[in-house]
Amino acid sequence: MKRWRWARRAGLMALCVLLCLNTSGCWSQRELNSLAIVLATAFDLGEKPDTLKLTAQVVKASAIKSAASGDGGSGGGVPQQAYVNIQYTDKSVLSLLRGLTHILSRRLYFPHNQVLIFSNDLAKLDMSEALDGFIRDYETRMNVYILVSRGKAADILDVPCDLELTPAIHLARLMENQKANSDTLVVTLRDFAIATLGGATAPMAPIIEITEEDGKQVVELDGTAVFKQGRMIGELSRMQTRGMMWVTGRADSGVMTVDTQWGQVVLEIMHTKGALKPVMGKDGTIRMQLKLEVDGYIQSNETMEDMTTPEKIQMLKGLATRSINADIADAQMQARTLQADIFGFGDLIYSDYPDAWDGVKDHWDKVFPDIDLNVEVDMKLRSTGGLTKPVVPGGAK
Repeated sequence: MKRWRWARRAGLMALCVLLCLNTSGCWSQRELNSLAIVLATAFDLGEKPDTLKLTAQVVKASAIKSAASGDGGSGGGVPQQAYVNIQYTDKSVLSLLRGLTHILSRRLYFPHNQVLIFSNDLAKLDMSEALDGFIRDYETRMNVYILVSRGKAADILDVPCDLELTPAIHLARLMENQKANSDTLVVTLRDFAIATLGGATAPMAPIIEITEEDGKQVVELDGTAVFKQGRMIGELSRMQTRGMMWVTGRADSGVMTVDTQWGQVVLEIMHTKGALKPVMGKDGTIRMQLKLEVDGYIQSNETMEDMTTPEKIQMLKGLATRSINADIADAQMQARTLQADIFGFGDLIYSDYPDAWDGVKDHWDKVFPDIDLNVEVDMKLRSTGGLTKPVVPGGAK
């Protein structure tokens, strides 16, 4: 009898615990129809002094559903636009988000935000406040792509795209595609925050701008913005960006065009392996040593010469090596001009020679331009593609 009572009490207690767990499962629930799902965010300087202008691209679920079903929206007419850009101006990120409650029937929801764009003017002035607000927010995902726009950031979110339903999705997939080349830096909020908090390596972000092609507006990535203490201090060109990526080991694939006396030959880079390390001399000075192994093949022969002979292969390897060295030298010159360690030399010195780093860390910006970089490139051409001789043969016999 006592055992039966004990088992009954234990069962009731277990049932109460299970009921409590079930009832607490939705304590923080938010209904979908009460949220405005943000896919991209842009920040510009406000028209009034000391203000920020927020542009949030919010997806319209009803329009996406209509596009997917092919009914052209309500009434079967012109398809609805799948997004809406909401704008508001105030003095801080928090006041912006709170102020939007005065004009919106839904609360902005940022966990699906994919792109964060800062205008060039704001980046040069100070964008640390906006970044701080996003990084602190528990809803923010750290894999958000960061971009800096030439011109107004809000204008980037107004450029229509043909292949995607929203400009935000187009921008996110555009950044994903940059892995196929070696002249555009891809930076997430996490990358930017680590570089900013680290202090030695200069934070960077890709630059995007609106250009015109065949009378139509398109967005294009071109160059890299360099930051120091939350402010943009300069830019790297596309070639300088490629040089920086050679040094930092991010140039894993891409296309390289070399000019020969007979015309152009296009090489495709398939794999890159780099080893960058500091070397301390007997006198206590530190230099950087980069050993770079590059594998590629002939993607296109635009000459009438046979480029498969050992002499021609050696010539192409030499031209490619010269091009890589020129890109690196150009990037290093710009980094010295900006006094910004875009290569991460400081972090490597701290790792290998912590005592030496303690002596230079407080004035690293002054020391960095005097650091020498020695580069050794081992270029290999593994294949000539599906052809050996050019499609139109000719040249010397």
